[in-house]
Amino acid sequence: MHINRLSIIGIVMIVIGVLTIFIRSLDTIMLQITYPFLMGSSEGKSIIFFFLMGSILIINQLMKNSKFFENSKISSKNGNYYLKLVIILALTTYIIGLLFEIWIRSKFGVSIFTTFISTSPSISTSSIIHSHIFKSMLGILISDTGIYVPLNIHTGISLAQYVPKFASIIFAVFPIVYILGLFSIKNRTDSQKILLAFALSTTLIGMVDGGLFSSPSIIGLFGLLIIYSIKNPFSLSNLIKPSTIIIVLLMIRVLLGLMGSNPHIYEVTTFGVDGNVDLQGYNILNEKTINGKTIIDVSSDTNELTFLNQTFNRFKGNYPIYFVSWNIYSFF
Repeated sequence: MHINRLSIIGIVMIVIGVLTIFIRSLDTIMLQITYPFLMGSSEGKSIIFFFLMGSILIINQLMKNSKFFENSKISSKNGNYYLKLVIILALTTYIIGLLFEIWIRSKFGVSIFTTFISTSPSISTSSIIHSHIFKSMLGILISDTGIYVPLNIHTGISLAQYVPKFASIIFAVFPIVYILGLFSIKNRTDSQKILLAFALSTTLIGMVDGGLFSSPSIIGLFGLLIIYSIKNPFSLSNLIKPSTIIIVLLMIRVLLGLMGSNPHIYEVTTFGVDGNVDLQGYNILNEKTINGKTIIDVSSDTNELTFLNQTFNRFKGNYPIYFVSWNIYSFF
């Protein structure tokens, strides 16, 4: 393989990914670096990002020097053809994830504007704004194969038992998007290859961890759309369509948060508990039990994230699942 600067960047990124697994101080640094584009970033996401982007840059160079791929009909079309397929598959995956989130809430008879929390064997959360549906499938794979994962990396396996089996389609879609992404990189400038490798990596992460309205997905999709829309010679007008699409997605995300929030109360819904939910110390405004479903209205004088974390500590080991309504206004 001819080593060029992109290959070197790829090798360095993979080395960083490996070191991040074992060196805690480096892990903290990488987490801070990746946080702006992997918002809500966990250690797992930052490690996966370095492996994905590094491998894309390296394999792209291998394909470039391979006579098999050079003469193959598999990769004979122009890069934008494959990039269009990547965008379609990624968006389809995001939408399916949203439908699963809605299905779960419909099954339990709760509002779609809630955070779903599963506590066994570990705490896992999911919502239409930041979905972990497909991540739970990855958790099953890791558990069944016995792959070593540091304790500080969450796999979302607690959600898996409540997710439709069809969600395992992610095991087919993820590698297909990755491979099509590799085909889409060919015959581009180095700067475009780096941007595309970055966008592909964040898009793939968003497919598994976050869903349509998560930062990795929106940033990744923006990068893919920019590369797809760029013409030669470049013009700022090339950015109008990608920017419009992303602005619309951001507006929908904000509107969902505003429409789905109740600024006055948190509605906590548990199952199989008859009026014995431990929320001592909170201002409980109302509590009722209907058909094994206990609904507690709690005064929302606490930040939503703080409230969620406090319920984790109280509910783990006692209540296998519960739902908490949103209050985006509590962050202001």
